[in-house]
Formats: sequence, structure tokens, C-alpha cells
Amino acid sequence: MKKLCFYINSDWYFNLHWKERTLAAKEDGYEVHVVCSFEDLNIMSDFKTQGINVHNSKMSEQSLNPLILVKDLIKSFNIIRVINPDVLHCITIKPCIIGGLYAKIFRKNLVMSFVGLGRVFSSTSKKYKIIRKCVSFFYQWLSVKSNIFMIFEHEKDRADLISITGVSPEKTMVIDGAGVNTEEFKYSPDPQNTIPVVLFASRLIWSKGLADLVQAKAILEERGVRFDLIVAGITVKNDPDAIPLDTIEKWSDSKIIRWLGKRDDVKYLIENSNIVALPSVYAEGVPRILIEAAAVGRPSIAYDTGGCSSIVINNLTGYLVEKNIDDLSSKLECLIKNKDLRLQFGKNAHARVNSHFCSKYIIKKTLGIYKRFNK
Repeated sequence: MKKLCFYINSDWYFNLHWKERTLAAKEDGYEVHVVCSFEDLNIMSDFKTQGINVHNSKMSEQSLNPLILVKDLIKSFNIIRVINPDVLHCITIKPCIIGGLYAKIFRKNLVMSFVGLGRVFSSTSKKYKIIRKCVSFFYQWLSVKSNIFMIFEHEKDRADLISITGVSPEKTMVIDGAGVNTEEFKYSPDPQNTIPVVLFASRLIWSKGLADLVQAKAILEERGVRFDLIVAGITVKNDPDAIPLDTIEKWSDSKIIRWLGKRDDVKYLIENSNIVALPSVYAEGVPRILIEAAAVGRPSIAYDTGGCSSIVINNLTGYLVEKNIDDLSSKLECLIKNKDLRLQFGKNAHARVNSHFCSKYIIKKTLGIYKRFNK
């Protein structure tokens, strides 16, 4: 039996975005392993119950301390060497660096998933510019491997990495996000809310744009345009970009937002919202919340960054706006006031998910990449 090993930072992200593909690989005959920093024992237990082998790397997701990086590298190397996978699939930058080094040294088949190039490639800070040069050099060095394949969530990231590394385009593929189970996320009509509801559901970091939505709400209230801003999110530890919890609580106490905390019923929240907003300012992949919103038939509004344009087609499935709070406010006002427009955008969005982002297409493409190494 072929061994497939996923290597990633955080358990919640893997559970949300990769669980379907992990189980599909097991059904396809692979012995599947997941090397991850498991902080949620329920997630670990769930994977074990479903026949997935789990290994707790206890890796530090955000630390740039060289000593911690070396510690993470040694521990991860030891875990992966014991597994001895036929295919190593690394997801996000730090696992791609450590796992890529392992695959290079031990000549293993390597798949690297770039779920958005993130702050390393979009930030203008001196620190990230230095990191970007180092990471780019490493990817360039790694890309000459014959048994390597790179997956991107949208074409711009693919083009950028090909330009940076010189990797052959034949070793790359665009797979549209994590996909969504359209049997679970079914279309539902625009809800009859007395006051329109705008949903923000994401990690609570400044880069996701929640502060811009708060400002937009204040602008619209001055115009007499009312809406409820519902916030469901995952608090982030040890990240300089994290929104402090006391700031979230202050907004909540002032009735600027309705703070729900971490939720596991995102489908219900989407169904009971009229609009989904994610004015993210950094180069992420295709945000899952926007895919799920489209599947349910909700129009979305997002900044034109990263892979948001893959799912939000301007003036067709929602609004894709420049990083401008006035424009964000105006487009929100249009959607809040015009139910017919929301309905039309929502129907268009649902149709686009069925043709581009359905889970079965994503799974088929991903499993097809693993099969390349069997030839």
C-alpha cells in the first residue's frame, strides 16, 4: 500500500480545508498520515477514528527564531523518516521549507500546495522582504527536482512562482481552492431579515479587513443605512497581526458588531445572512468562506487581492472592490438596498460553484497528481 503523508502547520486549517481530500485518498487505497501541530484533541481523535494516522509535530507556526526552526526541523524529519512516505504533500510555507528539504535530501516525491502566497510575498515590511528573498531562493533551488509538483489556488500565484523559481509549468497546476460539498451547502433564497445581515467569518487578524468593515458600517450609519455586522472568527495566538480580543469585545459592547466567537455552524450563519464580506488585504488563496457563501447563493464583497477574484466575479456574483473604504461602503450600500440584485448575484454565484468549485472536481484533480508519481 502506498503511503501518503500530509505535512501542515495547524490542525483547524487542515480539518477545514483538507479533510475531504484526506478521506478520499484513503478511499483510493493510500495509507494516509497527517503530520501537524494538533492543539485540538477532538480533531486528532476524529481523524484517528476515520482511519487516518496522526502525528503531533508540535511545530511553532509563527516563530522565526532560528533555534525553534531547527528544533521543528529535527522533530519533523524524525517523524517523516519513520513514516517513510511514497508521496509527501506539504501545505503552507514552513512545512514546504522543512518538508521540501527532507524530500530533496531523501529523494522523495514532493507535492507543495501554495494556499495563497500570504504576507511573506505581499508585505512591504523589511522583515518580510528579507524572508521573501530567502524563501524565493529556496523554492528556486527545490524546483529543479524531477519528482516535484506544485499546486496553486489561482493563476496569478502560479505565474508569480513560475517567474520566481523558473519551475517548469508542467510541474504545476491550479486547483480552485478547497472546494465545497454542494450536497451539504445547498442553495437557499435570500432570508427575510428585517435589518439586512452582513457576515464576516474568518481568522481574527487585521489583514482580513474586519476593521475596514467596522469603518464602513460607521459611514453607512451616518447615511441612514442600517445593517447587522455579524462576526464569527477564530482567535489567533502569537501572531503580530492578531486583532486583540479586547478590541473585538469593545466593538461588541458598543453594538458595532455582533460577536459570535468561534462557530462550527458556518452554513447556518451563511443561510441566515444576506451578504458575506471579506475585505482581506493580503495575497491569500481562494477563501473558503467565499466559496461556501456562493454555494448557498449569497453575494459576496471582497477586495481585489489574492484569489478572491476566482470566486467573486465583479458585477456578476458580487462586488470586487479596490482597497478603498469609501468604495467598500458604496458597494455594501448597493447590496443592502437592492434585494433583487442580491438574488441575481446569489444565483450566479451558486452556478459558478457548481461548475468550478465542487468538491468532487477538486478531489479528482488532487488524486490525479498523486497518480503521476506511480507512472
